[in-house]
Amino acid sequence: MKLKFFLLSVLATAVSPLFAADVIVSGQISSNTTWTATNRYQLQGKVYVVNGATLTIEPGTVVQGRLSSGNDAAALVITRGAKINASGTAEKPIIFTSELDNLNGNLTARDVGLWGGVVILGNATINSRADSAIVAAPITDQIEGIVLSGSDTALGTFGGTNDDDNSGTFRYVSIRHAGAIVGTANELNGLSMGGVGRGTTIEFVEVFANRDDAFEWFGGTVNARYLVAAFCGDDCFDYDQGYRGNLQFLFAIQGDNRQNDSDDGYLGDKGFEMDGATAPEATAVPLGGGTVFNATMIGIGGAARPNGTAGANNVGMHMRDNGAHKIYNSVFVDYANIFQVDADEQPRIDDGGLKFENNTFFSHVAANNAVNATGGTGVFASGSALRPALYTAGGNANVNPVLRGVSRAANRTLDPRPATTSPLLGAAVTTPTGTFLTTVTYRGAFGTSNWAAGWTKLWTDGWFALESAGTGDVPILSGSGNKFINISTSAVVTATAPITAGFIIPAGQAQTVLIRGVGPTLGAAPFNIGGVLADPTIEVNKAGVATPFATNDNWSGNQIMTVSAGVGAFPLAAGSADSAIILNLEPGGYTVTVKAKSGSGLAIVEVYEVD
Repeated sequence: MKLKFFLLSVLATAVSPLFAADVIVSGQISSNTTWTATNRYQLQGKVYVVNGATLTIEPGTVVQGRLSSGNDAAALVITRGAKINASGTAEKPIIFTSELDNLNGNLTARDVGLWGGVVILGNATINSRADSAIVAAPITDQIEGIVLSGSDTALGTFGGTNDDDNSGTFRYVSIRHAGAIVGTANELNGLSMGGVGRGTTIEFVEVFANRDDAFEWFGGTVNARYLVAAFCGDDCFDYDQGYRGNLQFLFAIQGDNRQNDSDDGYLGDKGFEMDGATAPEATAVPLGGGTVFNATMIGIGGAARPNGTAGANNVGMHMRDNGAHKIYNSVFVDYANIFQVDADEQPRIDDGGLKFENNTFFSHVAANNAVNATGGTGVFASGSALRPALYTAGGNANVNPVLRGVSRAANRTLDPRPATTSPLLGAAVTTPTGTFLTTVTYRGAFGTSNWAAGWTKLWTDGWFALESAGTGDVPILSGSGNKFINISTSAVVTATAPITAGFIIPAGQAQTVLIRGVGPTLGAAPFNIGGVLADPTIEVNKAGVATPFATNDNWSGNQIMTVSAGVGAFPLAAGSADSAIILNLEPGGYTVTVKAKSGSGLAIVEVYEVD
């Protein structure tokens, strides 16, 4: 039977996972323990992994901090000698969040400080103490944000002599709505790392809406990559006390979302805060200073403040405390100024230990896109150790990086990848050395694909653009509890009679779909059907929008083949003129139209739910 129209209702479920049990966790974990994705774990106060134990967290597990503040703020602390094995996946990230989070978007970027955060402590070297007390090596310290006394101080101690120390694996993890206030000027970071060694794996981690810093390294040597800092109340990336690791592929977006002018908990501060040591600042060993490659940093811009006045601005980086700080191949936009360089950086400027090479800076304040050798506004914000050559001789550029989309609203238009016309693509870059860092041919955290899509809250709750706008693969949005759906219909398509198919994505979550318009493959083995449409095209429309937002003519790419096989669809003939597209669609009604480029013939239109 030939059908001209059909209605497909894609039954996507809301992102409200069903758990076998809520497991309340408190106190200490002193033996190897596994948390499974079938349960939801709620932290009551500080939970310490101790005694060399390993806490394993399965992919897809949700861990919630009970609503708390002060020294009772809920947090997970991996103590020295213990390990965490939190190995999520892009399809099943591990989520740390507040007990108030229904995982359906009910908490926003304004919901900060609802619980503590995650703390990892290790035995790697630090070069000074936060209280500036000068002590003999090996130096140890107490982690910020946790107040302990007596014999309990060991639970918050970090530092030692083993720079290769291994505290475990932390991969594909999203930390949300943390940063509870412990005391005056004392808040927990989203992810705090004290004396963590380079044997530890930290990659694909998001910190969303933290009241204090997103990520902070207190000494240590751990390397990290693919980090996301979104809408946090203080700095995006902060290191001090002799941190000496490598960081690559960092993305940050900041916003001025204060409810009033005195509420700094919602105002992003510096992109990077880079400290070398506390005391002795000039001679502390080992010399502190991390190495950063490929960051894309979006500041708060010039947004209006709650009282209606304009001028909410911040600085891209603050370099201080005699550190050998190094930043390469990165891009900074929507910052009033790029540098704040303190006088105590003079030795590192003189000996070449301070590096800023092949970066791109573009301020929303047009007058600030110029080098200023005397302080004040301009490329340098302030500081008595200003050296213009630090910027001008390093291959740095003041030019619009032409990102695909900058937005601080959850309107699916944030896309930090460079546009095809961006000067970030093919620009001069510094080649990294060592086995951890990767050589790429672009500046910034992204090339043609968005590695932060699919597993972050920025993705699931509506910030990142859904459709792939380039050659990168479309991330598969997981979360639906349904099985694959394979519904299709066929008709003879002519120049005046296309096939139009309607389908609905119900409210609750965005959904990945595979859409195919098949003709030529039907005429090939094993089908060998005669009279097929030789060259179909597909157009996708959203209800109420006249212009198609997605089209395809002649499918290509490994992802189409992989996803087709995954949903049980027959393979398309290699090199055929069939059409196929993968999209991530918001709730609403859609139509797919299969048209004939020329001639007429039999074709099939198919829509599959992908999960």
